[in-house]
Amino acid sequence: MTRRSRVALALTLTFTAAAALAGRRADAQMVSRLVVTLGDKTVALDGAGYQRGNPAADVWVVEFADFGCGYCEKFFRETQPVFDSLYIDKGKVFWKFVPFTIGMFPNSGHAAEASICAAEQGKFFPMHDVLYDKRKEWMKAANPRAQMSTYAQRARLDMTRFSTCMKGKAVSEQLAKNNALARSLYVRGTPTFFINGEVIPGALPTDVFVRGMEAVLKEYAGRGSRR
Repeated sequence: MTRRSRVALALTLTFTAAAALAGRRADAQMVSRLVVTLGDKTVALDGAGYQRGNPAADVWVVEFADFGCGYCEKFFRETQPVFDSLYIDKGKVFWKFVPFTIGMFPNSGHAAEASICAAEQGKFFPMHDVLYDKRKEWMKAANPRAQMSTYAQRARLDMTRFSTCMKGKAVSEQLAKNNALARSLYVRGTPTFFINGEVIPGALPTDVFVRGMEAVLKEYAGRGSRR
């Protein structure tokens, strides 16, 4: 088993195996780019998604999620607030969120596009929060586009700009790019996290996620760099 496999296994199963993480020291190599290596293929995530936190942090996380996913909502409600207070708000972790559609949930394409249009106005995360808060409502909506406009008003967006964006081709093209990126990374379930290049599938329990992140932070301490 390679070093990379040991780390991935430790993170996926227990997310606390500091010994396995220690086996992956890279002679003080800097964590300089958001890249994932899959066999002989390297996928860059620098330009993907919408960011929060400290870009110079030692640890980066890229979350791929579908707004229609119940487990994604569970992570949002239970784990994200804890994670924010412990790591993102304190500048310890750089976080990116990539909205995409896995093809299982009604109206999730409309939700993803609404988040992308909100991002044009610098309000991706306010819309992100509303979409999870109202997930069951918009999934049942007979007119999801009208529902998205209601949420845009709640997020205090410029409604003219939002409407223009939702009707344009650029938003659907961006969502298609996100979906293609997820496929290139073999994302088959939601949420899926990439943490300093290692894939962690599923919404792990909050205590497991926190213990795992503590181990990752210890392993990568001092190896972040300005991006």
